[in-house]
Amino acid sequence: MIGTKKLSTIRKEIEQALASTGEDPIKRLERRIAFAKRKGDSTEVIEGLKRFLESPGKRKRGRHRVGAKK
Repeated sequence: MIGTKKLSTIRKEIEQALASTGEDPIKRLERRIAFAKRKGDSTEVIEGLKRFLESPGKRKRGRHRVGAKK
C-alpha cells in the first residue's frame, strides 16, 4: 500500500535516489537493464521503473459527456 503519497512525490523521490551519483537516472537504468540481460537475469522491474520515470506526469482529464442533459 502506498498510503497518502502522490505519484508525483514518489517519482521525485525515485529520481533523487537514482541521481544521487550525479548521472542521468534513465541512462543508469538502461545500463543496469543491459547488464542484467547479458547475465540472463530478469529485467521486468527495472524496465517498469524506467517506463514510470519516462512517462509524463498527471494528465488533465475533462468531463466525458455521453448525451445532452434534459
